[in-house]
Amino acid sequence: MLVLIAAQSIDGFIARPDRPGTGFCSDADSRFLRNALQDFDSLIMGRKTYETLRNRILKSVTKRFLRKIVTRHPGTFSADARPGLVEFTDASPSSVLSELKTRGRKKTALLGGGEIYTHYLEEALVDELWITIEPLLFGGGTPLFTGASERSYELLESTKLGKDTVLLKYKPVRS
Repeated sequence: MLVLIAAQSIDGFIARPDRPGTGFCSDADSRFLRNALQDFDSLIMGRKTYETLRNRILKSVTKRFLRKIVTRHPGTFSADARPGLVEFTDASPSSVLSELKTRGRKKTALLGGGEIYTHYLEEALVDELWITIEPLLFGGGTPLFTGASERSYELLESTKLGKDTVLLKYKPVRS
């Protein structure tokens, strides 16, 4: 199972125009994400997301889950690689998921950013979308998706995480 997890502004941006990362996220969303990740055995993220979180990731590497970082140049990060814990790949989305499955991984979180979300959605590999809406308007920045093809989704759940923060969970409508 692959679950896309993202936090965004009301106007659909996952980062401000002038700053990478999710520093805009509420404490409620941060708590939700920490708790939710306990149920996953692997994580996938793109290079930019990794670089934003690099120090935190390398300080907190645990055997709880495998982190796969997708980059065009995996060799650039050889000093950061930790086999079975932090690995870098330039494989296609379907190849990454296939490899995780052969390694016994059953539940994977897709953690961003926008390019990675788009690639996995375009290949129809995402089983669920968990989108936190933060009560902010950025007016620009990094969009959640950058050209994913049109698809329909069914709302599974909506949860108020905090005073003004909402979590929406969707699954694709498969034809």
